[in-house]
Amino acid sequence: MNADYQNRLKSWALWTSIAALVVFCVKQFAGLDISETVNGLLDVLLPVLVGFGIVNNPTDKNHL
Repeated sequence: MNADYQNRLKSWALWTSIAALVVFCVKQFAGLDISETVNGLLDVLLPVLVGFGIVNNPTDKNHL
């Protein structure tokens, strides 16, 4: 493995986005019954976290 790939695997943003994607998919496909307030918050927050993990570059130390 090269250093860039290892840096990406060590990135907290990558693992946060993967966890958010898993929670979002489970919420959507398993039909979890949660309150409307929490459901609305998750519908907004989880895609943002996934998107952040996609656009983040952990190999560039000067930018997030």
